[in-house]
Amino acid sequence: QEWGPQWNRKPCDALLHRRRLSRDACGVMPATRATGSEEDVEQDEPLMKRPEETAEQKAATEHSNIVWGVVAYAFCSASLLVINKVAVNAIPSPSFVLTCQLIASVVAVLGLKEMNILSDVESLKFEKVRLFIGISLLFCLCLWTNVKALEYANVETVIVFRACSPIAVAFCDYLFLGQALPSMRSWLSLIVIVLGAILYVLTDDGFVVKAYVWVCLYFVGITVEMVYVKYVVEAVDMSTWSRVYYNNVLSIIPTLMLGASFNEFAPLTTVEWTYNSIIALALSCAVGVGISYAGFNLRKLVTATTFTVIGVLCKICSVLLNLVIWDKHANSTGIFALVICILAGTFYQQSSKR
Repeated sequence: QEWGPQWNRKPCDALLHRRRLSRDACGVMPATRATGSEEDVEQDEPLMKRPEETAEQKAATEHSNIVWGVVAYAFCSASLLVINKVAVNAIPSPSFVLTCQLIASVVAVLGLKEMNILSDVESLKFEKVRLFIGISLLFCLCLWTNVKALEYANVETVIVFRACSPIAVAFCDYLFLGQALPSMRSWLSLIVIVLGAILYVLTDDGFVVKAYVWVCLYFVGITVEMVYVKYVVEAVDMSTWSRVYYNNVLSIIPTLMLGASFNEFAPLTTVEWTYNSIIALALSCAVGVGISYAGFNLRKLVTATTFTVIGVLCKICSVLLNLVIWDKHANSTGIFALVICILAGTFYQQSSKR
């Protein structure tokens, strides 16, 4: 009675209860006792996990996955630039090279599935094909508007429009995907990327635009593609390899139609198929499989805005690499501007869900 209501029980039961409290405090897992009532056994609860440690481990794993995802995507993107340039020089038909990459990705996924290396590849299902057709059409729309934009504007102008796309995607992220707006640090990062791209253009050929319609359509296409793909990745529950399979198999026919519309398959009749050209095409297909997987893997891990920023930085790195390797007349101010863009991109912080 002197111990209070919680101890208002038989002396032996009170002693067992005190021992159980002492044992739980020391972290010993509960065990079924030969003595004591059923009520005492039911009151034994397993040790609760420490939420702080679990959250820290989860955050560390997520951060590690994002870092490796960025590294893999950046490596494939930089490699594909060099290999594609060699492949297109040997086989002057970009649509043919791209179609081969799409087919190689499909064959690789199905081959790995048949060898039981991949067990999570889904077959085509109408309800999921319906959403992925949109991705394939947007992919071809971006290619088409990019080609037309380059007809009416120089490469440097297109790069500036591409550098502006993360700002538009950030607002779409907020309006359609439930993300918070970027922080002040991230806004400054995005603005400096645009300013650096403008400085690079001004030190090179300057802005050359004969028709703003195609450049603006390219800008809109890039923005919509980034947001829509992120929506599908979040809405459709499937593995990354399944996304690779769906996207590539559904993009083959639109790419062939796009290539035919630009008459890009005509040069194939005069191509001299040498050992070097075949090796270049094979390497481009291999890296194409890699960037297809790395791209969908990274889209799953980060927001649409973050992926757009990474894409812009990879594009700028590609331009810088092109200047160093192929352009013998690159000026120091232009290179400095590109380096500023890359450094500014490293200060971008991914926003959280609202």
